[in-house]
Amino acid sequence: MSEAAIYLVANKQSESDFVNLVFSIRESGCQLPIILIPFGGDPVSNDFALKEVEVMQPEDFPGEANEFIAEISQTLTFCPDGFLRRFLAFFGPYETFCYSDNDVVALTNWQVLFDLLDNYDLLHADEEYTTKGRFNYHNPDVIKTSFGEGALEEAITAGHFVARKSDKLVSGMRRAIKWIEANKDVCKAHDQTMLHLAAMLGDWNCLNLCKPPNNWLSSWAGDYKTPLKLIQSGQAGRKISHLHYSGYGPHSFKRAVDPLKLSYMGHVPRNKKMLKEYLREFSRLNSLEHLYKRAKRKLLG
Repeated sequence: MSEAAIYLVANKQSESDFVNLVFSIRESGCQLPIILIPFGGDPVSNDFALKEVEVMQPEDFPGEANEFIAEISQTLTFCPDGFLRRFLAFFGPYETFCYSDNDVVALTNWQVLFDLLDNYDLLHADEEYTTKGRFNYHNPDVIKTSFGEGALEEAITAGHFVARKSDKLVSGMRRAIKWIEANKDVCKAHDQTMLHLAAMLGDWNCLNLCKPPNNWLSSWAGDYKTPLKLIQSGQAGRKISHLHYSGYGPHSFKRAVDPLKLSYMGHVPRNKKMLKEYLREFSRLNSLEHLYKRAKRKLLG
């Protein structure tokens, strides 16, 4: 068995993004095992994707893994249980693993990321550290007071990372949960907050490829207004791992790089899909859905 694998969590609702992600991983040349953990609800049924993955149900993981998910779900109330199933990977059969959200397109062979993991506990490639904690905390200044002036620059996106399975990382997350419970007025109750706090409280050795000296390109799709900008940035000699379409719903096609999410489709179904999504955009249906979700998130804290 390979010592490394890629874990994805998906269901029928996220199937299009999931299939495209699997397609992009394989098109990059990466042949690492891909493990699909069902999110819950109606399952993925795409034949191509199911041939490329191994399905592991939550009950296929050790009892300790599911106990851990139940434990953190009591605190991370912002996250549906399906979101938290990514953390089953920390108890899985592979010594090192990559977790990725479905709204991601692989732009390089992710085997490279495992090669760079080396002696680090966790590796990521994102510019979450530039957001100054506003997505993780109600009061980010408290984090600087508690952990040091540069604490917010240690942020980690929960949507894509490579990690080494260890008791150290699980222990760090448990310490983070306790800190969140004790500081509910400071912390937003979601998994990304937990990862950031765990890295600091657990003394994780982390590598962010988007920081010096590596200076990989931002992985957030919103930083690229056109495919031309994306291509030219790469031609300038800087590497990029993936594009992450976080912050936008599955029906958002506002940016010129968004059609990359449909790379697995032939040109006819892709054009039909784009027409459908553009009609949603022009009818303002997407905007109404986005406003509704933002209001719901604020109400839930």
